[in-house]
Amino acid sequence: MTKFFLGIKAILFYLIMKIRYGKRCSLYVVNSLRGTTKVDLQTNATLKIGNFLMTQGPLYLKILVNGKVKIGNNVFFNHNCSITAADSIIIGNNVTIANNVVIVDHDHVMDSRGVVQNELSTMPVVIEDNSWIAANVTITKGVHIGTGAVVAAGAVVTHDVPAHTIFAGVPAKKVRALNTSNNKDG
Repeated sequence: MTKFFLGIKAILFYLIMKIRYGKRCSLYVVNSLRGTTKVDLQTNATLKIGNFLMTQGPLYLKILVNGKVKIGNNVFFNHNCSITAADSIIIGNNVTIANNVVIVDHDHVMDSRGVVQNELSTMPVVIEDNSWIAANVTITKGVHIGTGAVVAAGAVVTHDVPAHTIFAGVPAKKVRALNTSNNKDG
């Protein structure tokens, strides 16, 4: 019975998104959306979600004026994740994102008087295929996370993460490379 209600919820989510945002939002009907999924697409913002998005909710997606978010196929978001894009955030296929993760592609501009109202400094964020972002991670503007990388719990990622590595800490630093061979002896 639970799968039935999740199916109905996914269809309703699809219809609401298409009615509200039209061509600016591209997604498949079949998803597994548990909990709340909130989407805010501002003027000229676009959202593309691949096949089979899985969420535990709440998931917050806010895309500012002219911003873009692309989420690949078979992506999983655990509880309480937040993505805010002013430029571009791309998440590849088969990416797992744990609870309380924040991904942003911008900072507020500051001068000698403090925060400059309505002015942002932006740089795209890319998370490549098969990456795992653990709990309580923050990913900041301009970061590129390579294929198969792991970002450990609680990390603040301010620089690129090469493919097949583990990064941890504040700010996140390389812990070690991952063994990518299929050889169990190596």
